[in-house]
Amino acid sequence: MLTLYILVGFATVLSLLAFLISREANRIVTVAALVLAGLFCVVDWGQTVEAFGGLYRFDTLARGLTLVAVLGGVWTLLLGPARKFEFPLLVLFAVAGMHIMASSPNLVVLVIALEVFSLPLYVLATWQRDEKGFEAGLKYFLLGALGAAIFLYGIALYFGATGSFMVGATGSGPLYIAGLLLIMAAFAFKTAMVPFQWWSPDVYQGSPTVVTLFMATAVKAAAFAAMLRIFTPEGLEVWGIGMAALIALTTLFGNLGALAQTEAKRLFAYSSIANAGYIGLGLLGPTGQATIPFYLLTYGLATGLIFAVLSMISNQEVPLERLRGLWYRKPLLGGALGLGILSVLGLPPLAGFWAKYLVFQEAARAGFYGLVVLALITSAIGAYYYLRVFFLIFSQPTPAQEAEDREAEAALAQFGGSEAPGIPVSAAPMGLTQALMAPAAQTGLPALGMLVGAMALLGLLSVLPGLGLRAFSAGLPPTAAAVTISAPADGSTLALGSHTLQGTGRPGETLELFDNGAALGTVTVGPDGQWSFALPALTAGAHTYEARRPGQMSGASVRVTATLPAEPAFTGPADGASVSASGFALQGVAPPGQMVEIFEDGASLGRVTADANGQWSLNVPPPPSGTRVYEVRAEGAASGARITLQVPEAQAGAACSLDFSLSNLQAGGVVSRPFRFGGVGSASSYTVLIKRGDRVIGRKDLPLSAACGWSYLSDPGPGEITYEVRPTGTPETEPPLATITLKVQ
Repeated sequence: MLTLYILVGFATVLSLLAFLISREANRIVTVAALVLAGLFCVVDWGQTVEAFGGLYRFDTLARGLTLVAVLGGVWTLLLGPARKFEFPLLVLFAVAGMHIMASSPNLVVLVIALEVFSLPLYVLATWQRDEKGFEAGLKYFLLGALGAAIFLYGIALYFGATGSFMVGATGSGPLYIAGLLLIMAAFAFKTAMVPFQWWSPDVYQGSPTVVTLFMATAVKAAAFAAMLRIFTPEGLEVWGIGMAALIALTTLFGNLGALAQTEAKRLFAYSSIANAGYIGLGLLGPTGQATIPFYLLTYGLATGLIFAVLSMISNQEVPLERLRGLWYRKPLLGGALGLGILSVLGLPPLAGFWAKYLVFQEAARAGFYGLVVLALITSAIGAYYYLRVFFLIFSQPTPAQEAEDREAEAALAQFGGSEAPGIPVSAAPMGLTQALMAPAAQTGLPALGMLVGAMALLGLLSVLPGLGLRAFSAGLPPTAAAVTISAPADGSTLALGSHTLQGTGRPGETLELFDNGAALGTVTVGPDGQWSFALPALTAGAHTYEARRPGQMSGASVRVTATLPAEPAFTGPADGASVSASGFALQGVAPPGQMVEIFEDGASLGRVTADANGQWSLNVPPPPSGTRVYEVRAEGAASGARITLQVPEAQAGAACSLDFSLSNLQAGGVVSRPFRFGGVGSASSYTVLIKRGDRVIGRKDLPLSAACGWSYLSDPGPGEITYEVRPTGTPETEPPLATITLKVQ
């Protein structure tokens, strides 16, 4: 909260007092306000502060990307002009708007924040007050107004589909999809993603170099902060394809467009377009809230170094040839520029490499392998123009350049300039007159200290990339969790039968499950981040199980092999489980075609034959309450696999209304003695009539249990025997409800 109060408060107060204090004091106070705001971003890092009824959310994401915006603002002020009091105020208001954008989950607040930081940028783009400056500002303003209109239209459709202005609201249908795509287009404009990038090269080239530095670092941080809140992986099936198309076009156009450039600011404008595509890759993955801020920090430091050095050379255009031999003419500037270029290129082991690796990994984890391959190819294309500039910096300067350097230094010493002593303008090949007309940015000790500090921090992140990544991961909610499959283990061998698929994900999200590419169903992740899914009975062979977020082309997967069992076994229920008192199903596996017999406490429940997949199943009639031991034996075997199950005491309820059924034994079957059969029904009791041939050898009345079940334990002598079941009291001349003839062994 203090960060918000500092930025907005200082901006308001300085607007009123700007006429009463010196312009240098105004700039110093503004820098101090930004530094103070940055310090309060670090205080309580990892904690989340919410205010204004949920409209303001100052979490790790907001803290980190506000720091990037503050960094860009401080750098711009240290290098920027001090003659006009408006310049620091405009930068301060812009940073305040960026902070609000990074900290709000409400679309209406995001519109306000967008305008708060966009309007100062339109003015800053025209700061040169020349033809190119006015062209840059006008182009930025008109296209920015179009982007804002698209944003508002998208919000209107989003609200119509969801009834809410809060990001993450549930919606569906064409209205919802159109709203999200329009919002995506609006942010694609702000981040210079293709095909909304046309303003970027002209605005970057026509604006003062220090303003270009601010645009290249801070604006992207604010825009991607909002995109991370709006475009979450849960909605990937809605916006994923559209985002992937933007990323593909952006990385390709940005790198190809940079190949033909001969002016440094324009070249790095195209580089900025390409990097917007690379950053967008992080939106596709599950942990983008950590990897994208890390990328933006490393990119902000590297790009800041590049444009800071360019601004120290000239605040207008900088032809590439003018960078020739910069290392020999000004080692500090040449080294800083070279480090920034190599980091943006992503050369190992610099921080830029780790940043690219992480966002590429995000896209790969989401299944966008083709997009990752394209990003790698375009990165290789980018290496050509980055290294071309790098080799220019470290090549020998021409005698003409050295002579013009000395001429420019002498002229500036005589006529004055904006450079600090000892940091001369590299005027070649512009010439003396142009060097005096287009002076470089301020390069006093604070600006040079910022340059050295950025190089040191970039070096630290290169050596310890995990430090930055862990910092941005601190305090993230469980929504950053990845989808995993924890059981069965990858590569394991399973017996045929039913098994359970288990894993982790974001609490509340829905996952799609697949077996060898065929859909199994969906599962919802529980509040603890765990999910479980009962698999259908396995068939013999290899199975690749996959869990995906909706819209993803791939996800977490495990490969298992199901083998035919050598001996009969149970697959369900689990040993020790509690089962229903009204009956349940026993399931198991056995060699295909083998006949098995199932026993309950030594009494046979019947025989079944394993199918072609080695599966068997038997419906158990309502069992007595208590602990029951079930055994499955191969035909003729004296013993087999056992499980123990718990049968609870059935509770009396309403009158039974179940249709009559016989659960286990089938007519013509073979059983061992003793054996038990039974089922459920709606009569108060049933009578079993026992016959050998036509002779009645016994009767048994079986009252229904509280679970509406009936059951009969029989132990006749060997031979063929017939059982007829009727409701108690029904004449024996009436047809029975069920007749079964068994061969007893």
